[in-house]
Amino acid sequence: MTVSLLKCPTWYGLRGLGRSPISRLTILIPVFGSLILFNTAVNDLVSLSAEFLKGETIDAALIERWTFFFNLYILYIGLMIFAVSTLAYNGFCPPVIREFRTEYDYYDAEQRIMTKSRAINLQKSVKEKFSEDLAFSFEITQNDGAAARALSFADKSTSENRESWLRAKSQPVSDLLQRHYALENESRKGSRLAIYAGYWIAFALIAWPSIVMFWKVLQTLT
Repeated sequence: MTVSLLKCPTWYGLRGLGRSPISRLTILIPVFGSLILFNTAVNDLVSLSAEFLKGETIDAALIERWTFFFNLYILYIGLMIFAVSTLAYNGFCPPVIREFRTEYDYYDAEQRIMTKSRAINLQKSVKEKFSEDLAFSFEITQNDGAAARALSFADKSTSENRESWLRAKSQPVSDLLQRHYALENESRKGSRLAIYAGYWIAFALIAWPSIVMFWKVLQTLT
């Protein structure tokens, strides 16, 4: 299976990042930033360690200090972009994608509470939101064969009658739910592209200090 990095992922494709346990820790990033990057004591400690512990000159210590904090700022900015991308995902992602781990979890949850009025309202909502020409019929008719016995109960509200209606209309309900999930999954392409780009930029910045360190190690070996 080939994956194109230039192709905009669906909301479900972004869910692995937007709803991951790591992403939930991003609210702590501003706290760590203020404690580390903007703390005078930390600045002084880095300067002393560069100048005295390594025995370097003042100029070399300043360069070492600048490099150290430059990498920290790059890491901090990368984490902040990751946090913003995660917040954007949770803000713009449709609830049916954000709240359910898979589309089948959504189908199962809806089947448990689906009624004729709920199906009609959902179809109406999908039509208005996505301008989709949906025409699923949720009325029980004599043409439903064995399900016609539920005709006289169609407008009642007991659990038994709901289940009878759902058995008769299981296919249109399933088709409606699948179409709804698919449309929501592909919605707001501009937002998905922005969030996707944000994650890639964040990963590049987070990896930068490690790449620089790896390059320095290679240079010492040559």
